[in-house]
Amino acid sequence: MDPALIAHHDVFPAARAMALGLTRADLRRLLRDRRVVRLHRGWYATRLPRDDADLHRLRVEALLAEYAGRAVATDASALLRLGIATWRPDLRRVHLALTDPDLNRHRKADLVVHPHRPAAPLLTARSAAGTVHPAVAIASAGLSDPRSFLVPADDALRRGLVTPAELAAAVDALGGRHGAAGVRAVRDWCDPRHESPGETLVAHLLRLAGRQVEPQFLVPGTGKWTPGGRGYRADFRLSGTRVLVEFDGRVKYDDRQALWEEKLREDRIRSLGWVVVRVTMADLRDPAAVRARVDAAVALAAA
Repeated sequence: MDPALIAHHDVFPAARAMALGLTRADLRRLLRDRRVVRLHRGWYATRLPRDDADLHRLRVEALLAEYAGRAVATDASALLRLGIATWRPDLRRVHLALTDPDLNRHRKADLVVHPHRPAAPLLTARSAAGTVHPAVAIASAGLSDPRSFLVPADDALRRGLVTPAELAAAVDALGGRHGAAGVRAVRDWCDPRHESPGETLVAHLLRLAGRQVEPQFLVPGTGKWTPGGRGYRADFRLSGTRVLVEFDGRVKYDDRQALWEEKLREDRIRSLGWVVVRVTMADLRDPAAVRARVDAAVALAAA
C-alpha cells in the first residue's frame, strides 16, 4: 500500500494507512528509506521537507487534518501556509485557532492552540480553507515583535492579499492582548511600496530614529541615463534632505556586470549632489551603527 495514495497536502495518518494494509514493518522500512517523514505522533509526510519552514508547513497540514475542521492555522503558521513573508517565525511551534467555542485552548512544546475568537465582520471570510483571514494572522504574528507585523503586512498589501481597512480591523481586534500596543504603534507605518522584507526593516529602523522616509523615490535628473527617461529610483529618500538610503539585498555580487552597473548608477546619483547610504541585512543587526551612518550622511549633505 502506497501512502501517497491517501495523502492530502502530502501528509497522511498512520492509522488510516494501516487500516488499508500498511504494516508497522512497512512503515519502518519507509522511514528508513526516507520515503516518508514522521511529523508528530501518528502523522507522516510522503516527501522530505525542503527546509525548516517547509517542515513547519507539513506539520500544520497534519494538525489541521487531525483537528478536522475544529481549528484553523493562525499567526506565523497561517502566513507560511499562505506564502506571505515572515520575520523570524518560531518554526518550533504550530499555531492554531479554535473554531469551536466549546473546545478549550491548550499549549504544548510544539503546538499552541488559541481560544475561539469571533472575527470582526470585515474579517469573516477566510482566504483559504483551514486558515484565518490573512489580516488576522498578520496582526497576531506581530504580538511577538512589531517587525513580525510590518514584514507580512507590507508583503500582503503589495500583493493585494489584504486591504488597509482589513489590517486596521485585525489590529483593533487584538484588544488588550500582550504585545498589541506595539502593533498599534506601528500600524500606520505599513506601506506596499516596500518591495522586500529588508526594505520594510530599514524603514522601521529609520522611523524609530525619527526620520521621515519617501519610499521608491524617483531621483531628479537621472532620466538621461535610463531607457525612456524613467530615471533611477532609490529605495528611500530621507524627507527634507539630499540623503538616499538603499537596501542591498537584490544585487547579485557574483555577477560582475550587475556589480558594475550598480556602481555606475550610484556614481551618477552622487554626481548630482546626493549622499547614498547602503544598508545590508547584516547591518540591521547593529541598529545604532546604521543610525550613526545615516546621521553622518545627513550632516554631510547639509554641508
